[in-house]
Amino acid sequence: MALPSLNFWEIALDATQIGLCGLILLFLIRNRMKFKRLILNEPTAEKSQNFNTEFVVEAVRQQTELAFNHILETIDKEHQTLSAYFELRETQLAPGLLKSVSSGRIEPISSSEASEPDVADAIYGEIESLADQGLSLADISEKLKVPRGEVDLVVKLKRLSIESAQIKDAPQK
Repeated sequence: MALPSLNFWEIALDATQIGLCGLILLFLIRNRMKFKRLILNEPTAEKSQNFNTEFVVEAVRQQTELAFNHILETIDKEHQTLSAYFELRETQLAPGLLKSVSSGRIEPISSSEASEPDVADAIYGEIESLADQGLSLADISEKLKVPRGEVDLVVKLKRLSIESAQIKDAPQK
């Protein structure tokens, strides 16, 4: 008795599955027919042009976004590098100057501090002498382990001071 009832439920389950498969096929056929009607009703050239335009616009937007993100990352890295560099330079070169500026009053430099050679002055003097010898900015930067921008700045400041001295010394009309 148990065996025939098991066959009945298997047959009922199979019939249900077959019915659901038929229903799915009907929906697929109906949707395919609607899709064909939709394609026949719309002009294809305009539709493909809209698709191509949208595709190109999206691709350009993504490339622009990537480029701007890369630029922002580069700017952020440079900002962090410069901030760290300036913090290092401030603590090495002028701790007393920063303290006096933050306190609001300016303290005079004592004669012993004024007579001591500054490390930065020595480096800048060395940069000037190497530039006078004809070394390139990159070579000076490598040799003295100083950033190239700083070497460029020192050389330009020296040239400007020479030019301004020449203008002063020139006879005026």
